[in-house]
Amino acid sequence: MEIALRDMKIHQMKAELENRKRMLCKKRTQLIQNKKNNALLEDVLQDYSNYNKHIVNEKRKKIMFLEKLHSYIGEITNDLELVDDKLKESNDEQKDILKEITTLKNEMENILDDDNDINSHNNIDE
Repeated sequence: MEIALRDMKIHQMKAELENRKRMLCKKRTQLIQNKKNNALLEDVLQDYSNYNKHIVNEKRKKIMFLEKLHSYIGEITNDLELVDDKLKESNDEQKDILKEITTLKNEMENILDDDNDINSHNNIDE
């Protein structure tokens, strides 16, 4: 129930905001027309134009920032994917190295066992 009331208030505020934007546009048009008749309105019109330029510049800066942020997040995502791939590759290489170590140990034990067998046969013969 509270959500519905909140949504209604938000909708009303948005509608009011739109009405005020339209009113400001109409007032600006009137100011432009009245400027011709009243030199005092020129300063007000200039202030309004400066304000509009300022708002547009701020929005452009925000867009540029958000585009950079979006790009940065994309780069991080790609880097993380590469890191994940490198970690998997590194783990696979570690497993291969451990297998090779085990194989070499087994081969070494076989050689030592064979050596011991030969030495024990030689000692028996003596």
